[in-house]
Amino acid sequence: MSKYDVSKFRHVTVALNTPFAADGSVDVNAVKAVSRYFRGKGVKQMYVCGSTGEGFLLDSEERKLVAETVVNEVGGDMNIIVHVGCADTRHSCELAAHAAAIGAAATSAVPCVYYRLGEESVYRHWTAITEAADLPFFIYNIPQLTGFNLSMGLFSRMLENERVAGVKCSSDPAQDILRFKQAGGRDFIVFNGPDEQYVAGRIMGADAGIGGTYGAMPELYMKIDELIDRNEWEKAAQVQNLVTPLIYRLCSFPSMHGAVKGIISLDGCPMGDPRLPFLPVALDDPELLKLYRDIRGAVDTVKSW
Repeated sequence: MSKYDVSKFRHVTVALNTPFAADGSVDVNAVKAVSRYFRGKGVKQMYVCGSTGEGFLLDSEERKLVAETVVNEVGGDMNIIVHVGCADTRHSCELAAHAAAIGAAATSAVPCVYYRLGEESVYRHWTAITEAADLPFFIYNIPQLTGFNLSMGLFSRMLENERVAGVKCSSDPAQDILRFKQAGGRDFIVFNGPDEQYVAGRIMGADAGIGGTYGAMPELYMKIDELIDRNEWEKAAQVQNLVTPLIYRLCSFPSMHGAVKGIISLDGCPMGDPRLPFLPVALDDPELLKLYRDIRGAVDTVKSW
């Protein structure tokens, strides 16, 4: 059981896109601006340098720069969870120690990538990360990208580590959330990963969610949470019915990263293009402009619910 009070992490958690300048470098001023942008919308928690943040396309110094900039800008008002997973354990631990030093709220990591490693390797990888920083640690299970699916056996071993505070469950079956929640217990945080089934994940026991499309429409996910808190599940499902087709449309562009950045830019917070090999999406793309209008329309529709 985790030694930390993890109740503060039960929030809609925006997976933050990393803004880049025209020359491809991290745009520090834009990182500050987008952090304030989400704070202004009422977001209480962000996940930085993960899949959405193009973390694996950043070098270690860039990842430190992004994390430190976000924590310094809004860390007093928001929980900042720093994804520290790298292909190797040494650099992951270095990033975890840095996250603790700058005052981040927690760390998180995928298993090692590219190499198809066994459970003992992943166990030692995650354990070393937890030993590098006295912070709550959230396992990140996303087998679609890593090729490694967290088994209940390995999960049970990780639960013995008092720094393991929860899991981001991005595997497709919603019942995985139920299994992790039942094994972890009431004080263990399970984050729903698949945005298109957020309400289903919450029904299965997820305490909150972390998502790559949240940045394009945080108001809609926060409205879902508000309705669930009021026990208005039918209305929450109605909002999900608005959200899921919007997600499919975001995924129809050359890259979802470019589309989400485009939506945020159209809303007044310039984000630049994603880093190759992710493809850019033009801000004057008629389909992107229509999607932006439809997202704002959906936000207006549910505002008074």
